[in-house]
Amino acid sequence: MIALQVASWRAAVIGRWTARIAGALMLLLFLAFFFGEGPPNVSRLTSTERVQFLGMAGLFLGLAIAWKWEGLGGLLTVAGFTSLAAVSGVNPRAWALWVPAIAGAVHIASWGRLRAGPPAGLAPWRVPRSVVLSLLAALAAFLLLCANEMFGQPPLMTPALRPDRHLLGAWQGSTNYGLYPSVTSSKSVELLIHPEGLVTGTIGDATLTGSRITYGRSWFGRLLHMNAPYIIKGKLASVAPGGDRFTVPLEIRGGVLEGTLFVRNRPIGLTLTRRSAGGT
Repeated sequence: MIALQVASWRAAVIGRWTARIAGALMLLLFLAFFFGEGPPNVSRLTSTERVQFLGMAGLFLGLAIAWKWEGLGGLLTVAGFTSLAAVSGVNPRAWALWVPAIAGAVHIASWGRLRAGPPAGLAPWRVPRSVVLSLLAALAAFLLLCANEMFGQPPLMTPALRPDRHLLGAWQGSTNYGLYPSVTSSKSVELLIHPEGLVTGTIGDATLTGSRITYGRSWFGRLLHMNAPYIIKGKLASVAPGGDRFTVPLEIRGGVLEGTLFVRNRPIGLTLTRRSAGGT
């Protein structure tokens, strides 16, 4: 019985610090996305989207609170995750949501065990420094790899893209302003992907210049399902003097290219299908 109590106490100590460090890492990643992309306009969100926003806020805010009030922070994180799952479901591959949720659960379990006090007569014990240093080194490497995927354009370690038959050729479609309900117009899109990776064509009345398609993520991003598989970058010649820079993260779904056009930090949905040989 005493041996089990000692083991559970030490497991709770390790769990507390593992959850703290992992939670801090996830909070930093969330803040990087939040300030990099900009906060959403709450007044434009639907009721469901507002619940999702509150759930997301609770999910990550709880990780910060857990450093001071472990049980409360863990409970807030788990509650945020539960609300997200109840409203919209959670993809099993959405590691950016599962990791903080698991950290929150570990906080609750650790708090429940540690608040009961150590076993009687337990000699002072701390997590070995080598374990702590190894954990910190692994988390630092993870953070650097995530930062590379988030801010690299394209990320380091990304191989050169040589478009194959799945990408080569002419594509056509239109922009989708679903993210902006007040805007009802759309623009036609004509793209031609060349074997060397060059991309030519038009978006509305703007001509693409200096545009290329590359891989949008490295092996690490593919492993964690971060970012889109491909990205097109270039300029739209007629939008502004000298051209306006744009990016289009893309992925192939059932022979259709789907992505988001970013111009002046404004996201616009984009769907493309292959243009038939007889098309104009």
